[in-house]
Amino acid sequence: MARRKQSLDGLWRYTPQAHVTLKPGGVTEERTDSLPAAGEMQLPCNWQLGGLDDFHGRVRFEREFEWAGLAADEGSIWLLFQAVDYQARVWLNDVYLGEHIGYFAPFEFDVTAVVRAGSNQLVVDVSDPLEEPETVWPDHKQVIKGVLSHWDARPGSWSLKRGQERNCGGIWHSVALEARPAIFIGHVRTATRLAPRSAPPGFAVHSHEEPGPPYQALVIVDAEIAAAPGDYQLTATVAGSTTQQSVRLSRSGERHTLVVAVPEPKLWWTWDRGEPHLEECTVTVSGTSGQDKVSQQIGLREIEVNPKTGEWKLNRERLFVRGTNIVPTLWLSEYDDNMIARDIAMLKAAHVNAVRVCVHINREELYAACDHAGLLIWQDFALQWGYEESAAVMQAAVSQIRAMVRMLVNHPSIAVWSCQNESTFHNKYIMDPALEVAVALEDGSRYIRATSEFSEHNYPGWYYGDLRDYALLGGTPILTEFGAQALPKVADAQHMGGEQWPPDWGKLAFHDFQYDQTFLVAGVERGNSWEEFVANSQQYQARLLKFAIEHYRQAKYTQLGGMFQFMFMESWPSITWAIVEYDRTPKAAYHTLQQVYQPVLIGVNFERERLLTSADLGSHARPLRLIPWVVNDRREPLAECIYQVWLEGESGVLPAQASPPFAVAADSVLAHAPLVEVKPPPPGTYTLWLALLCAGEEISRNSYAVVFESLPVEAKETSL
Repeated sequence: MARRKQSLDGLWRYTPQAHVTLKPGGVTEERTDSLPAAGEMQLPCNWQLGGLDDFHGRVRFEREFEWAGLAADEGSIWLLFQAVDYQARVWLNDVYLGEHIGYFAPFEFDVTAVVRAGSNQLVVDVSDPLEEPETVWPDHKQVIKGVLSHWDARPGSWSLKRGQERNCGGIWHSVALEARPAIFIGHVRTATRLAPRSAPPGFAVHSHEEPGPPYQALVIVDAEIAAAPGDYQLTATVAGSTTQQSVRLSRSGERHTLVVAVPEPKLWWTWDRGEPHLEECTVTVSGTSGQDKVSQQIGLREIEVNPKTGEWKLNRERLFVRGTNIVPTLWLSEYDDNMIARDIAMLKAAHVNAVRVCVHINREELYAACDHAGLLIWQDFALQWGYEESAAVMQAAVSQIRAMVRMLVNHPSIAVWSCQNESTFHNKYIMDPALEVAVALEDGSRYIRATSEFSEHNYPGWYYGDLRDYALLGGTPILTEFGAQALPKVADAQHMGGEQWPPDWGKLAFHDFQYDQTFLVAGVERGNSWEEFVANSQQYQARLLKFAIEHYRQAKYTQLGGMFQFMFMESWPSITWAIVEYDRTPKAAYHTLQQVYQPVLIGVNFERERLLTSADLGSHARPLRLIPWVVNDRREPLAECIYQVWLEGESGVLPAQASPPFAVAADSVLAHAPLVEVKPPPPGTYTLWLALLCAGEEISRNSYAVVFESLPVEAKETSL
């Protein structure tokens, strides 16, 4: 039978109850002075977006609803919450049902004995506290919300006074009643492994070589069965293959496991390697008192990550990861299907094939969209920097990380679980190992990383050094952050820093602008107007990313297996490392990422971008000698290749030069394409263009801004 669900979303009454401050040791302090007025709020909604501006405390939400009662073939009624931030205490018809702590995970209550036919009253107290500055926040946090509560890219950044402003508390996801049959299937988790269909001829049992493809897919289906003790039939079907087993339940809630062999699977691939094919996995349980059936989409695929080399494999083939970090918004109630679809389209248009969901858990609709789009996911847990060294915080973290895995385990896009970002000593050596084990209890089929290390976050040209230090390939072999800040468009920058010139630096700092890094490390020119400042800032970010990514890509499979640029979009109206603004206006570096993340990329390395040419352009001028490189991330080799090179300046386009033909192996780097000599042009500023053609079709184009300068007349030769 189909489960009957009644939505409880809509208009709820809300009444602020108290300001709440969380002190050391889990002690809470409540104040009832100067509370905001009561009102009505359309749920689901983070209360910051629903009219409670910058409120840290406890809010009571209430609504009445009508319920028709149980039908004859229904056995129980459940109250479902998709997500509440942060602590929820629930009453139905004056009966206390219980509480839930955490901001992202679904939870439910059996209300069969409490709900009544006719009118019902539902009350939810939601608490999202202020962590006492200095004693608790930022170094001894207790609330587990990752970047949503502590980040240098959220309102106030590191400010003790303002760093927790505009929090994300509230009933931000859907609420519903659900009638279920007397027998029903609870949580289902799946995992896939590839195995040979049969041993090849002559294969030795003790051989150290694995038999090659073709593969079958083995789908492990583990289902929770809620029913009275007794005998039942459990069936799982995937891609037309079915496994059935008789099971005996000794108690309700037992888990039972089936293995479904799919002999000729259609595999799930990233969008740039094939089709992200999805299959329906249907699980059915039946007994004398009825039956239940659930279906969900899964992907048949196998993913491996080698932490020593940074190499990724998808379906036993090497895959180079062209990734980015995403925190789409600080208020997940606003992240609807349209916003998700727009972000997915922008990611794919930039040739991104993987995202790191950075130090938070997003709504499940995003993960489903990545499944369909063929985007891999590095999934962080919501732990960021320092936390209180207590058993209570460790227990809460273990409980919530298991909830994260249970919630997301069936999404084929997820490749990595990471337990914390940039851990303190206590977390790295005490709490993170426990979290790693907790994740393995829920899912041992993926790579689990105890922490995302400081060492894999590389920021020359922003926090230290020069952008050209990226040629040293720091942060490898696993590189999960690198980048630089850039301002948004002029109107938005003025909204943050004032229309006057120079800006109000204090206001910009609240919006995460980093003054010292911008001017003292990066050396960005301020200019004489907002227009100049924005242009200089965006050009620097674009230049840094181009230089860094081109050098990392040339080191493919030798020093790293992929990278995650930091970061893709602003999560609020801010000035951060994002290459796309909060309203999704691209910055200049977005177009740079499109260029340098092409699956096939041609480029050239310059020691410097200011080149010398003779003053008279006569016989002493030495040609500009280009030896491009080509990176091919495709599964197929490239044949009949040539490249064209030309210069474009104020006076127009200088004639193109073409290379001799050459080939590029599949999924490889060609370090030295055939040499082409270009006659040096008159002094001036130019764009150097390279276009790679294979069998007459252009498959990659790249460009560099170069300046040709004069040598003194007496100079006899020019050099690069």
